[in-house]
Amino acid sequence: MPDVAKQVSTGLQGLDEILSGGLPAGRIYLVHGDAGTGKTTLGFQFLRAAAAEGKRALCITLLQTIDELAQISASHGWDLTGVDLVELPAEVRSAALTEQTVFSPANVELSEVSDAIEAAIRRYNPDCLFIDSLSELYLLVDTGYQLRRQLLRLKCELDGMDCTTILSAGPAGDMDTSAFETLVHGVIGLDIAAPDYGRPQRRVIVSKMRAMEYRGGYHDAIIATGGMQVFPRVMARGAPVSRPTAPVQSGTPALDALLGGGLDMGTTCVISGTSGAGKSSLASLYVCAAAERGVRSSILCFDERRDTILRRARGLGMPLESRVEDGAVTLEQMSAGEISPGQFADRIRHSVESDGVRIVVIDSVSGFLQAMPGERTLVTQLHELLGYLSDAGVLTLMVVATHGLFGESDPGIDLSYIADTVILLRHFEALGEVRRCIAVLKKRYGDHERTIREVLLGADGICVGAPLTSFEGLLSGRPRYLGEEGRLFSLDRSSTEGGS
Repeated sequence: MPDVAKQVSTGLQGLDEILSGGLPAGRIYLVHGDAGTGKTTLGFQFLRAAAAEGKRALCITLLQTIDELAQISASHGWDLTGVDLVELPAEVRSAALTEQTVFSPANVELSEVSDAIEAAIRRYNPDCLFIDSLSELYLLVDTGYQLRRQLLRLKCELDGMDCTTILSAGPAGDMDTSAFETLVHGVIGLDIAAPDYGRPQRRVIVSKMRAMEYRGGYHDAIIATGGMQVFPRVMARGAPVSRPTAPVQSGTPALDALLGGGLDMGTTCVISGTSGAGKSSLASLYVCAAAERGVRSSILCFDERRDTILRRARGLGMPLESRVEDGAVTLEQMSAGEISPGQFADRIRHSVESDGVRIVVIDSVSGFLQAMPGERTLVTQLHELLGYLSDAGVLTLMVVATHGLFGESDPGIDLSYIADTVILLRHFEALGEVRRCIAVLKKRYGDHERTIREVLLGADGICVGAPLTSFEGLLSGRPRYLGEEGRLFSLDRSSTEGGS
């Protein structure tokens, strides 16, 4: 009898996580999807994982020859030692009608194929079995009823063995897999879609798995050299971890005062502003200050090149480059069109759980949305990711760009309801100069200043001045100046009026 309490790895770490450990042993599972979705790839990763554990692994191919399978394996750099490969007998293969089909419905009876399958199973007595694919069996029958009868016959044969079996099924005319989905213990669907730009987007969904908990819904996946990777949808932990009570400080006293002492771990801070207002520089300031205290950070940039970020930080006197070199800060440049939301979230999760990252910078959310324009649920997925990071006690800094020189139009996305803290950076024109100012619009935990201060970016870093009490209309970009000219510290670079 199958040991349903025991689980067998699928060979894909992400899929095992979705299945809470793997497939219940000794049962039959269906993997279905269109051509090119990765059914054969998944099946071979399942068999290789079994062989690595010393189990007897068998592949019965009805679609491709052993030579073709060996070529596929070589392209992934796989060693198939311990995996037995069986194709149909020569008299069956000789009836092939096309290069892809290895037998002819006109000359081969379904029972002959079934007999060949059962003979191979008895001969090798596998612990793990992969049959590729049911679509070829469907071509031999007039009705789905005949195929269902043969599958019942196969199921009876396997029920007497402690064998975990994966059956693959692809498109075959009017084939309806639901006709025999009731016969199997679980169903895994593979999906692929081509966006307007970038590589195809793959997804995996577990639509059925009897008597066990699993993570439902679609999960992103990719196929690269080495096989398929599945990225489980990131979910909040539910029970927040213990987090430091001391706020994260920038090292700039006036800025920390503006934020009521600093930013709290386990919260999300949106840094919003116009282009060139200093959003990315402000995020880098927090990262460098955290690195001084031994806190690891990760910066994921969509808008700018890695070298540009490092050069700008160097020009502001920030030691970001040295922190990247010593591993305290990870700086990754995201490729537009080459990464899915699930893969992006999984990369962040891995950095938190494996690398000990405590501060995550997404620069920028606007670039993130532009890099994945075909995704309709990006904001929802981002919300879920932020919930996970909050429960993990991670401080998240999200850079959001507004449009126009003075921010007169919104960025096309409202993240204020997600954020715990909102910092606004603006350009404004005064006395013949374009200047910058900063204000904290929201801080969910703790108090903060309601003042607006001027910001100066230079070789000495980021300087924050005293409150601009002599202005009205600063955040509109068209202020009215009521004070004296000397009050602006940017006019007198030797004084910052109680600033940084």
